[in-house]
Amino acid sequence: MSGPLLLVDTATRHAVVGLADEDGRLLAAAEWDSPHRHGEQLLSQLDRLFHEQGIRPADLAGIGVGIGPGSFTGLRIGLATAKVIAHAVGSPIVGLLTTRLLAAAAAKKGESVAVVLPAGSADRYVCRYRDGDELLAPQLLPGTQVQSALERGDLVVAVDLAEDELGVSAAELGRRAQAGLAAALARAAATEIRAGRWDDLAALVPTYVALPRGLVSAEQEAAWSPDLR
Repeated sequence: MSGPLLLVDTATRHAVVGLADEDGRLLAAAEWDSPHRHGEQLLSQLDRLFHEQGIRPADLAGIGVGIGPGSFTGLRIGLATAKVIAHAVGSPIVGLLTTRLLAAAAAKKGESVAVVLPAGSADRYVCRYRDGDELLAPQLLPGTQVQSALERGDLVVAVDLAEDELGVSAAELGRRAQAGLAAALARAAATEIRAGRWDDLAALVPTYVALPRGLVSAEQEAAWSPDLR
């Protein structure tokens, strides 16, 4: 099956939709800051992207979607939309960790990077990578303990956090990572789709930075956030 790849990520406040070719080259992208309005804006952004590029959903060769970790509402909207399109047109879909994509967008080969995301008002989600490999299981920590989870030499990528929390350089790296998210998603999605590593629509679930309200057990936590086991 030949055709463009659709890209969707709504895990952070900086939402992204795009189209890529089968080799992972980004063809077009729309990006916007959307702290609380993913649902209002995502479909209109997709419609505009398809129209401007002369693409129909039926033309898609695959879909790459960010599965988080990220905010509850935004993440659910993006993943649900991607899954509906995949089901409607019979397109393969691959779910990709947004933190891994952000790390790839921010770091050069061989650099270790720590991606830090907000998890509510006081807690922080921390994940460390080098060349796409996870260096440490993701951690959910009080914001005051983040520095102790980092290693000397880590590039700290602070996403959706104030500049004064982890420093200006970390915030700047966070913005750089978000700006490069579409291209990183394009490369990763193309690699997985070419290799036939597609996800089962029914089994593809989001990863959250924290549990939805009302979930308290370890079993529920694993189901809602599979990397925080």
